[in-house]
Amino acid sequence: MKGPKKDEDYPERFMDCQEALADGLFSLIDDAQEAGWDRIEIARAIASMAKGVQMGETGTDPEE
Repeated sequence: MKGPKKDEDYPERFMDCQEALADGLFSLIDDAQEAGWDRIEIARAIASMAKGVQMGETGTDPEE
């Protein structure tokens, strides 16, 4: 997986992170689908888990 282009913040950092995660994420989605889950269930589960990570790291609900 590719890391950020710079240690500090830069305008494209969020997009670069998404691109770095994409292959692994789509592989995970494909594996889950092959196991019998549908893509909507998978997407909802991933989103819920990502929200949980964000809440745990920041101590706040990202929707507040």
